[in-house]
Amino acid sequence: MGRAIGGDPADVARAFEHLPAVVWLLEGPEHIVVAANRAARASVGDLDLIGMPIRLAGKSLPGTRLLDMLDEVYREARTLSVQEPDALVTVRPVIDAYDVVTGLIAQVVVLSDQPPPFRRDEHEVALDLQLAVLPHGLPVLPEISMAAAYLPAGANDAAGGDWFEVVPMPGRRLGLIVGDVVGHGPRASAIMGQLRAIVAERMLLGGELRDVVNALDTFARSAPEARGTTVCVAILDRQSGSLEYCTRGHPPPLVVSSGGETRVLPQPSGPPLAFGEGEFMFAEDVMWPGETIVLYSDGAVERPGRTIVEGIGELAASSAQVVRVNGAGQRSLADRICQGGMRLIERGHAPHDDASLLAVTVLLPVVEPLMMAVPALPEKLTEIRRELGRWLADLRLMEDDLVAVELSVIEAVTNSIEHAYAEPGGTVHIEASLDEVGRLNVRVADTGAWKKPDAEPGFRGRGMLMMRESMDQMRLATTSKGTVVEMSKVVRRPVRTGVTRVAPARDEEADDLRIDRMSLPDSLWLTVSGALDGGSAARLRSALLEAARGGSRLPITLVLDDVTVLGSAGLRVLTEQGRRLGDAGRLLRVVASPSSPAGNVLSISGVDMLLDVRSHA
Repeated sequence: MGRAIGGDPADVARAFEHLPAVVWLLEGPEHIVVAANRAARASVGDLDLIGMPIRLAGKSLPGTRLLDMLDEVYREARTLSVQEPDALVTVRPVIDAYDVVTGLIAQVVVLSDQPPPFRRDEHEVALDLQLAVLPHGLPVLPEISMAAAYLPAGANDAAGGDWFEVVPMPGRRLGLIVGDVVGHGPRASAIMGQLRAIVAERMLLGGELRDVVNALDTFARSAPEARGTTVCVAILDRQSGSLEYCTRGHPPPLVVSSGGETRVLPQPSGPPLAFGEGEFMFAEDVMWPGETIVLYSDGAVERPGRTIVEGIGELAASSAQVVRVNGAGQRSLADRICQGGMRLIERGHAPHDDASLLAVTVLLPVVEPLMMAVPALPEKLTEIRRELGRWLADLRLMEDDLVAVELSVIEAVTNSIEHAYAEPGGTVHIEASLDEVGRLNVRVADTGAWKKPDAEPGFRGRGMLMMRESMDQMRLATTSKGTVVEMSKVVRRPVRTGVTRVAPARDEEADDLRIDRMSLPDSLWLTVSGALDGGSAARLRSALLEAARGGSRLPITLVLDDVTVLGSAGLRVLTEQGRRLGDAGRLLRVVASPSSPAGNVLSISGVDMLLDVRSHA
C-alpha cells in the first residue's frame, strides 16, 4: 500500500479532485503540500498551501489529530487511522521502488452518527461522485469481449456502494472484480475509490490473486469504513482460459456456455473483508471459447419476496435466453447479458440498492485485421468509411473512440488523395488491427510524393492537428517510396449505467450526407446529418452558396448536431463560406453541442474561434 498507481492520468486526476473527502498529498519530512483536492482546498479557506508545509494551516485543518500523526507515519512507514467524534483521519506513506518513504497521503472523512436524509439534489451529488470514480470504459481486447452495467439505487436511497474494475495484466491475464461497500453516500464512494485503486495497483504490477485479496483485506482492517466490504475477484488467463477466483462474503460467479447452459461456480467460503483469520480459500475453473462469466453484486439478484438463490436463478435464466436467441455474434453477448440483467432489476420497481453486472466472453475468433487498397479518388471515401465502419462496429467501441478513429483514418486517406498523386491512378492502402493490450493500430500508406505544404496554409492544414488530437500517437514518414501515416489509440467499450445511454451502432445509410432547408422569419436554417468529409463537403458548399443568393440579409443557421463525421474538408468549407458570408454582410451561425462529433472537432481544430459556434439553437 502507498505505492503509486497506474491508469489514465486524466481519470486519476478527475477522481482525486472529486473525492468526497479532504485529501492532501505531502512530500518530504517537512510535509510540503504538493497537491490538494477540492475538499481540502475548501477546508482551509483562502490559504494557499501548495508548496508550503501543511503545518502552516494550524488549527484550520479538519481533523484535530492530523498534524500529530504525520511524523509518526513518515518515520514508521505504516498506515495510521484515528476515529474522532466527527471525522475519520487516515495517513498513509508513499513508498518508492526502494522501499523509502518519500511522502504521505493524508485523508479526512467527515462523519456523522445520524446523517440527515438525502434530498433529491444530494442524491444526485452522491451519484455524480460514484460515477466519477467508476470506470468510464472497458478495455477492448482481441480474444475477449466484455460489458458492464451499473444501476444506481432509487431516488430515495443514496448511491455509492457498488464498484467494479477490469485490469489487463502482464502475461495476457485479465483481472476482474465486483465489490460492495457497506453503506451508501459520499463516504462509501470515497472508500470504494480507494479499494479500486488498490486493485488496479496490484493487478497492473502483475500480482497474484492472493496478493490482491490480501491487500484489500489489509486496507479494510485499517479503515473502519471499509470493514465488511464484499468482493468477488477473478483472474482469467486469456490464452489458456484458466480462471482463478475468490469470493469474500459475495455471491459466486455465474458461467453461461455457448449453447445456453449455465453453472454457478463453486463458492469458496470466505467472510467479508477485515473479518476472519488465517488463509482464505481460492478456487479454479476453466473458461472455454464461447463461454461468458458474469460477476455481479447482491443488488443485481435481490428481489422483493425472493431469496438470493432464486434471484441468481433468474439472472442465470435471463443470461441463457440471451445466448440462445442472440443473432449478432459473440462480441455482443456480454453486452446483451448485462442489458437483460438490468431489465430484471428494473422490472416493476426502482432498486433499493446499487446493482452492478460485469460480463466477459471468451471468443472463438480473434479480431481479423482490416486490409484495404482503394483508388486515390474522393468518391472512394464513402466506400472506405463504410468498410471501416463495419470493422469497427464489431468492436462495439465507445462513441468518442469510434468517432476519433473514423475521423483520423478518413483524414489520413484524404491527405493521400489530395497531396500524393499529381495524376489519377494512384492507390491508398489502409490497415487496421487490434493488439493484445487493446490498442488499435492504423496504417495509411501511398506511393506518391506529397505536395510541399504552403508557407501560409490559412484555413488548411487542420487535418494533421485533428489526427494528433484524436489519437494517442501519430507519426508521418515520407520517403522516396511514398508516405506512411501510423496512428494508435487505446480504445474502450462503454459502461452502461442507469443515467447514461450507450450510443447504438450507426446505420450505414445514416452516414449519407443530408441537408434539410427551412426558412423562418428571423433566419434561414440548414440542418446537416451524416458524414461531412472530402467526398461530401462540396454539397455543403453548394447548399451555402444557394442559401446566400438573393438580396436577403437574414442570418444562416447551420445545425450540425447530427453530423457523424466532420473532416478537414468540411471545416474548410465552413471557414471559407463563413468568411465569404461575413464579407457580404451575412452572419453564419453554427450550432453543435460540445458532446457531438462536430462540436468536438470544431473545438480541437480551433475553428470554433473563427465562427459563431453555439451549443444550442
